[in-house]
Order: sequence, then C-alpha cells, then structure tokens
Amino acid sequence: MTVNRACRTCGTMQEFRRFNPAERAAVLAEKGHGHFVDDYWRCTAVGCRWYQRYLNRGEDGLLPEELRIQAAPVE
Repeated sequence: MTVNRACRTCGTMQEFRRFNPAERAAVLAEKGHGHFVDDYWRCTAVGCRWYQRYLNRGEDGLLPEELRIQAAPVE
C-alpha cells in the first residue's frame, strides 16, 4: 500500500510506503529501542531517503545512506 505525500527532499508529491524491517531497525538504532516506528512511511522516489510519520511531518528524518532508493537496473 502506498500513499501520496509531499516529500521535503524531493520537493514534490511522491508515493510513500510503510517501513520495511531494515528501515525500522535503522530508525530504532538512531532514536532508541523504545521509540514507536510502526507509523513511519518513507518516500519511494529514486535517490530519496526521506521518512515521516503518516500524519505528522514534524517527526521526520533521513534514513542512512545504505537505505537510499536505488534505480532499477536497465536490461
């Protein structure tokens, strides 16, 4: 499931999806293991690392570089 949200990094409306386990673990490592991460969504645009809560853009940030969205390989 995806939703359209304004992405601060991209500067446009983008599709966002819920965190996968690696993204959840990265934010927990940064913010502490007691932090609630089940309502975070991340931008799915190529090259983006932006994440935010579903309804609260004030709780947001950038995922680590290794979780940057990569372009699909050209065949």
